[in-house]
Amino acid sequence: MDLERIQQALRDAKLTGWLFYDFRKTNPIAYKIVGLPSTAFYSRRWFYYVPAQGTPTAVISAVEPHVLSELPGKRLIFQTWQDMHAHLRTILPANGRVAMEYSPHNAVPYVSKVDAGTVELIRSFGVEVVSSGNLAQRFEVQLSQAQVESHREAGRRLIAAKDKLLAQLGEDLRNGVELNEYSVQMRLRDLIVAQGIQLPDSPHVAVNANASNPHYESNSHTHSPIRRGDLILLDFWGYMPPSEDCDSVFADYTWMAFAGTYDEIPGRQKEVFEIVRQARDTGIAFARQRAKAGKPIEGREVDDATRNVINQAGYGRYFVHRTGHNIGNASTAVHGNGANVDNFETQDERNLLPNTCCSIEPGIYLPEFGIRSEVDLLVLENDVEVTGVPIQQEIVALLS
Repeated sequence: MDLERIQQALRDAKLTGWLFYDFRKTNPIAYKIVGLPSTAFYSRRWFYYVPAQGTPTAVISAVEPHVLSELPGKRLIFQTWQDMHAHLRTILPANGRVAMEYSPHNAVPYVSKVDAGTVELIRSFGVEVVSSGNLAQRFEVQLSQAQVESHREAGRRLIAAKDKLLAQLGEDLRNGVELNEYSVQMRLRDLIVAQGIQLPDSPHVAVNANASNPHYESNSHTHSPIRRGDLILLDFWGYMPPSEDCDSVFADYTWMAFAGTYDEIPGRQKEVFEIVRQARDTGIAFARQRAKAGKPIEGREVDDATRNVINQAGYGRYFVHRTGHNIGNASTAVHGNGANVDNFETQDERNLLPNTCCSIEPGIYLPEFGIRSEVDLLVLENDVEVTGVPIQQEIVALLS
């Protein structure tokens, strides 16, 4: 636990303190930030209060007086619930502003780890409870330079694997080789692994109407053929092998291809792709403008900027998911715990902090076909960087 860093973050946010609370592993954010082992046994409620200045205090049950012993500060032991309330009243500052893992109206469920009753209890002591959403990001998802480089390298290798696959598919079409979603999915997986990328699961390959399901996944029993004239969606991700010094960060991309020549691509598909491309680039431009101006970038605002392009084009009801998600690392998941680019599924008011990564992936999912374009965005101190380049500008025709 980095006490000095936590207290500096509290002072930067003009908060009085941070109250960590857990009951039987319901608050994984607290475990990560204060550095508790997730495998340890805790059967009773515990609290750990870190003031912006001064000494932290643990409030723990007499049944388990040993818990939190690895954390710095004072220890107050309770036997009854009345004791627990009295200790909390003692350590919490009246009229203070205290962060907890709470989200107003459960707007961001990734943050809401403290139950409503506990929040009510803390408020009863005259304390204002505020969300720790932005604070927690500083300890959970901000990346080291080594992690940033691991993401960039994963991106380069994933794009190389995609390029090899598209070249092979073009040759297969010319030679009349039978293709289907699952066989192409397995081939893409093998090409990615050959690039030295680690995969938690297989990429996704979907054609035509199957691509209208954002989470469609073929398997050995259920898959569709890929024939000339088909629209193909490729969704692929992975990370570099982690090291002792670097918990590698995922890269995650989606590309569209067509089993034929560019002239054979239906005009409606070209039109929809162009709208998706404009939406993607508008979201990127909005984030870049905010970063260069030194202004906060809220995930929900980037979603609004992106979604507005699709809404204005008349396809709003076919864009059925958020614009993007936080990109996680090898020890978590490709969908990380940081701010999402979302004012649709949730109202994510958290900021896209410097040294974090998110996806930008607008899509339009019509009954007959779906189109998505996904890149990743590294948020830097005064700029943003797109990875997964060269960024897709048009549907890739597999035949020239």
